Amino acid sequence: MRKLLVASAACALLVPLSGCATLKQLASALMGPKPAQTEIRALAALPPPDPAAAVDRLYGRAAEAIKARDYALALELLQLAATRAPTDVRVLNAQGVVYDKLGRFDLSERYYTQALAVDPHSRIVLGNMAYSARLQGREPPAGVLQALAEPQTTLAGGPPAEIVPMPGGGS
Repeated sequence: MRKLLVASAACALLVPLSGCATLKQLASALMGPKPAQTEIRALAALPPPDPAAAVDRLYGRAAEAIKARDYALALELLQLAATRAPTDVRVLNAQGVVYDKLGRFDLSERYYTQALAVDPHSRIVLGNMAYSARLQGREPPAGVLQALAEPQTTLAGGPPAEIVPMPGGGS
């Protein structure tokens, strides 16, 4: 009964004292400090990510996966890169390399053909096509051998246009 009486008295005093600064201080002390206000500012517009850089990173990771003989990961990365850059000769060629490693020569030939459609003079792709044919126990197509026999184009007195072999090609 006494608790009820104290609660009633507190409620009766609460309304008239609600404007009192002391009551507000008491309530603040009981409830703890107010949380700090956070200022939210808009970020400056960020430039969109460079799709070529993303494809380069995916291709690089796929090349590492091929070297580690993790062909499933390599294919996943290359397929993702191909969705972003469907005509990237490096990506198409690397897909052919992986399918050669898996013994899926029908698919490797498809990707090498797509790569040659983009860059008919790619010595790397032509070399991988010849290597793929030899893996299958057959002679490379005459057109491939003829293209490989042609002298390599140089850049204004510099090194050959293509000097870096693709992953898995020829080994």
